[in-house]
Amino acid sequence: MTLSFFIGSFVSLFALINPLSALPVFISLTANHDSVWRNKQIRKTCLYITIICVCSYLAGSSILGFFGISINALKIAGGIVISRSGFLLLNAKHKKDIKGKIKQESLEKEDIAFSPLAMPLLAGPGSISLLINMSIENTAFDKRAAIMAAIVCVALCIYVIFSIAPRILRYTGETGLKSMSKIMGFLVLAIGIEMISASVINMLLPLLKH
Repeated sequence: MTLSFFIGSFVSLFALINPLSALPVFISLTANHDSVWRNKQIRKTCLYITIICVCSYLAGSSILGFFGISINALKIAGGIVISRSGFLLLNAKHKKDIKGKIKQESLEKEDIAFSPLAMPLLAGPGSISLLINMSIENTAFDKRAAIMAAIVCVALCIYVIFSIAPRILRYTGETGLKSMSKIMGFLVLAIGIEMISASVINMLLPLLKH
């Protein structure tokens, strides 16, 4: 049970963060730097992503309580955000909002690990919404441990993928990355729709009973 839950959590989070679709942006931002600087940025990016995800997960219920947001409202809002990410992935447009002044500023910065790499390129609103939802629905210790392990494993996968980014891009090409992103997009869209439909059903059930 815990293993299957861990795998499900890992796949959901990995699909939402989707480091593969961020590879072209990462390569373009680091093309003019040496490997030492690039590896340092990768390590820091993975650390920041882990911190962002863990904080989002641990602070989920507190955020709801502070703002007085119901669980169903959060799941619908999160589902909409996640569905949008999935739709953009299906159309090969996700992770391409780093352009214009933002891209120019990133090219001139000495440190791009936190912004724009960790946030918003990788750990964006979709993954944060998913983690907040997970924190509310899974209170058992074994499930919490599985989610924490999934976060760490996703960060490790990002480290490996970014470390061999040029080789991946040479092997798959832009077309291959787009194809993989579309597969991820389908999964992400399904996650978003599931969150929305489950919340709508939960809200309608009390009304139907009356």
